[in-house]
Amino acid sequence: MDEVFSGYKPLIPEGIVVFISGVPGVGKTTISYELLKRYEEFRIIQETDLIREILRGYNEYLDEISNNSDIVKEICEKNPIPDHMKIFNYTELKNQCSIIKQSIEKIVERQQRKGIPSIINGVHIVPEVLNGIVQNRNVVFINLYIKTKESLSLRLCGRDERKYKPFLDISFEANCSLYDSTQKLSQAFPSVFKNIDVTHLTVDQVVCSAIEFINLKRG
Repeated sequence: MDEVFSGYKPLIPEGIVVFISGVPGVGKTTISYELLKRYEEFRIIQETDLIREILRGYNEYLDEISNNSDIVKEICEKNPIPDHMKIFNYTELKNQCSIIKQSIEKIVERQQRKGIPSIINGVHIVPEVLNGIVQNRNVVFINLYIKTKESLSLRLCGRDERKYKPFLDISFEANCSLYDSTQKLSQAFPSVFKNIDVTHLTVDQVVCSAIEFINLKRG
């Protein structure tokens, strides 16, 4: 993997879409932008956050115009779209991803049609839910995870202790569930799904591992 940083730079497959998942604090955004630094042809897609906010606003709009219709209220209550401050458990993560899955697939289809290598990251990206998106063609899923609750605590509390510390158990359980589900998928589809344990890795080491995996699609 070190050859990535010693003069040889593998080519990124045209139109590849890289999903990066993981709970808050594992480095999704950092790794996304480090990949962008090394490969300027990448585009980072932030539209999934926008989709979530639009859907949340639409739920509120439906509630307002429904004249308190019990049916509409029940739909909105069963499919809530919380804001960015919400800390998710794994069931909630899967629900959020399911709600926006169709929109994500349209984004992937568009980027691949244009041949633009793209990165999509976020806590609402769940490989288990997105498995099969555009038949997994030219798509890879990289899940970043932390082995111990103590290591995750250090990362989260370094960001915002008051926000994250009360939800450490929820975040770590989601982290473990993401790992378990992605690990099962990686056994069935080893060139599509990968877990990277970032507990003791440097940013460069994580990026190297990601690039090596991405380039399996060139085979």
